[in-house]
Amino acid sequence: MRTNLIFHLLIFMLSLSTKAFSIDTTEDIGKKLFQEKCSECHQQDGNSEDPEIPNIAGTSAILTFDILDQFKSGDKKSKSIKIEDSATTVDKTETNMNEIAKSLKTNEIEAISFFLAKQKSKSASQTFDQELAIKGKDIHMDLCENCHVDEGTNNIEDASILRGQWKNYLQSQFKVLSEGERYMPRRMKKRFRKLSDEDKKALIEFYISPISAN
Repeated sequence: MRTNLIFHLLIFMLSLSTKAFSIDTTEDIGKKLFQEKCSECHQQDGNSEDPEIPNIAGTSAILTFDILDQFKSGDKKSKSIKIEDSATTVDKTETNMNEIAKSLKTNEIEAISFFLAKQKSKSASQTFDQELAIKGKDIHMDLCENCHVDEGTNNIEDASILRGQWKNYLQSQFKVLSEGERYMPRRMKKRFRKLSDEDKKALIEFYISPISAN
């Protein structure tokens, strides 16, 4: 499946050279679509201000395409997220990623993916446990750095950006991973199973901290 997604995106990029629009134009389209469909939760550039909603700025185009495609097909289920309406502090609206993704055509998902990949990820400002973060640094470098490179900051292919992510979101994702409710590649599953509950806490503290592994 991953090979097919990469192939699909490569073909799309190559096709731009034979059309009347460029990658820059595609990013402009992606920006407009993102602001219409996604910015209410993820802000204008993908850097969420809500601890429950992930920062997605800088995510690789391949990973964003994959995630939205899974939401569109229903392979990935979304929980409804309550957000405050911009016109009032009382009324609430709900958004559902499956519904949003289903409203997007494939070329629109591609455009959003390219737009997000060009955005700069900004670390969420949070307090952290320094002792645990130092322990988490060593765990990351031993088990996670091969895929989540540059200490979890690089948006390489299908690896999520981990550093600077919201703690609440990381905790929720570690929970569904631990319970087997979220897909993991075989190489990740094998290493994730080695982690104790304390190891997972330490990793999260490292990811929300500014501590460098160097």
